Amino acid sequence: MDIQKDTPSKQRILETGVAMFASKGFDGTGMRELAEHAGVNLAMINYFFGTKKGLLKVILDTFFSQYVEIAEQEFQSEGTMDEKIQRFIRRIIPFVSNNQDYLIVVLTELPHDDPDIIEHKLKWIKKIISIVQNEICEPLSEDYGCTITPAELGPILLGMIAMRFLVDPLVQKLKSTGQQGELNTHYPELVSRIFLKGIHGLKNYSGGVVI
Repeated sequence: MDIQKDTPSKQRILETGVAMFASKGFDGTGMRELAEHAGVNLAMINYFFGTKKGLLKVILDTFFSQYVEIAEQEFQSEGTMDEKIQRFIRRIIPFVSNNQDYLIVVLTELPHDDPDIIEHKLKWIKKIISIVQNEICEPLSEDYGCTITPAELGPILLGMIAMRFLVDPLVQKLKSTGQQGELNTHYPELVSRIFLKGIHGLKNYSGGVVI
C-alpha cells in the first residue's frame, strides 16, 4: 500500500480504505488501523465519513457512479446494439482494470446482511438494470423474440468483464512479466466477440494471447 502523504487527507483515507477492505475484508479492517495506514487520526475519518460503513458507502458511490456514467454515455449514443455493447466493453474493461480494489470491495466484501448497505447498493443496481433492459433486453426481444431479463443477462456480461480481474493475483503468478497494456488492448475485443457471438466469434480472431 503506497498512498502518498501529500495526497489530501480525505482522498488518502478513501484510497487506504479501498486497499485495506480489498486485502483484509470489510470486517477485518479496524478503524484505528486504517487511520494509522492513512497517516491521519481517527477523528478525521469520523469527520469525513462518519463510520466505517459510511466509508464503504462512499467507495460504492465512487465506483458505481463512474460505471453508470460510462454505461449511459455508450448505450445512449448512436449505433446498433452490437456497436453500443462493443464501445461499452472497450471502455469499461480499462476502467475496471485501473480500479481493481474497488471492484473487489463492490463484489466480494459487501455485508449482505446489512439492510442499509443492501439498499444503498440497490439504488445503483436499479440504474444499471434500467440501462440493460432498455438497451439490450428490449432490442433482443424485438429482433429475435428472445425474452431475457437484466437479472439474467447482466451477471453474464459482468462476470465476463470482472472475473478476470478478481483472479488477477493468480493470473499474474502465471506470467513472467506484466502485460497490462496488452490486456487492456486485447481483452475487450475478446470479451466483445464471445459475448455477442459465442465461441464462434473467435473465428479469424488474431488478437494477442490473453490468459
